[in-house]
Amino acid sequence: MNALHEAETALLGALIQEPELIDELFIQPHEMVADERHGLILETLKYNYEEDGTIDFVMMAQRSGKNLGKIGGVSYLYQLSSSVTSANHFDHYQAIIRNGYIQRETATAMESMAAAARMEGTDVKEQIAKARARLEELDEMAAVGSDYGLRKMSDTLEGHTAVIKERATKKGMTGAKTISREVDRMTGGHQREDYEIIAARPSMGKTAAMVCDAIRTATGGGVAAAIFSAEMKEIQITERVICALANLDSTRMRSGLFDDDDWTRYSIARDELDRLPIYITDKPDMTVQFIRSEVKKLKKKHDTIVVYVDYIQIISGGRKFNSKREEVEYVSRQLKLMARQLGVTVVALSQLSRKVEERQDKRPMMSDLGESGAIERDADIITFLYRDDYYNKESEKKNIVELIIAKGRNVGTGTVEMAFMKQVGKFVDLDRGHHGKGAA
Repeated sequence: MNALHEAETALLGALIQEPELIDELFIQPHEMVADERHGLILETLKYNYEEDGTIDFVMMAQRSGKNLGKIGGVSYLYQLSSSVTSANHFDHYQAIIRNGYIQRETATAMESMAAAARMEGTDVKEQIAKARARLEELDEMAAVGSDYGLRKMSDTLEGHTAVIKERATKKGMTGAKTISREVDRMTGGHQREDYEIIAARPSMGKTAAMVCDAIRTATGGGVAAAIFSAEMKEIQITERVICALANLDSTRMRSGLFDDDDWTRYSIARDELDRLPIYITDKPDMTVQFIRSEVKKLKKKHDTIVVYVDYIQIISGGRKFNSKREEVEYVSRQLKLMARQLGVTVVALSQLSRKVEERQDKRPMMSDLGESGAIERDADIITFLYRDDYYNKESEKKNIVELIIAKGRNVGTGTVEMAFMKQVGKFVDLDRGHHGKGAA
């Protein structure tokens, strides 16, 4: 009898001895139990406990009917009940069973990947993406213990005095720098584990906002910026960064018609970019699993990272979904989990639906997020970009972009106005303050 089989029999024996332990189960019978008979017994024990509040062999026999033989009959249940002398190691038995399940599923995923590589005519990328997605799920499962239960609230304040004192030394700036000093004042900067959304219609400046935010984040000291560009080539993004750093006209960058001053500023900007911890990839068919894997690698070099994803609707979930909406919901949730589990900030760009164009006031609203309400639910901060002069040629707000913080889970809502230097792709503070309301 191997260790896994012993753990399963001991677990069942402990449950029969102390049925109330069923409330402490964190394994799923049919998924995690290796022995099919043990899985059926565990389901039967759970069902009878939920029905009667206890486990009675007579009642189990009556309810099981033809299945009684499949589980070995009442005699086997009695045998299980005497398999352990104490239920003290119940969680240890569960851990062995869960780890055995993770090992089996990992082997299955690896075998599927190997089989796909050998099979002619198979979409290898899709098979590898599926396997990688499964491995990521198993990695998360292995990292999560069973100690997430309730604890006394006051215990969460251990070491909190030092946290408050550290906040005071930072003068309210508790996270990485954002695109704007005014946004910094509102939010305290990009916070670890936050999931942020920057959303707008095309041509509002989403990519420019991402570029400027990444530059300011990386120049703040001790913070790396990681850009995952699923829409634009990495050299196109990099050229935008150079233009913003050097105040270079983007049309000159595209034409290559530099004068001496342009070359000087270009060289200085290149030297500055070389010193900044900004990373980028434009991998084709980018999956959310690939993003997570690369961020985990970067965490070995940089403790504090702001991750930029451009943009959420074209990131692949790594497997097939019934609808695009379902895939967007999955990607959004995985980005949210990544922020929390890896201790990074995730800033994802998002497209808005065409409903914006149908209204007289074209400032975006939550309902314009389109395909997925999950984005609205998952995000800690949602910022919409709006340029009045894009829709109204007679607008008094020429070259002004509104950063509308429509959701701020811990910071409230409000609007910040910045100058948009379109030719160099740069957002600049106006220092005119903001209007808004405090966090609820």
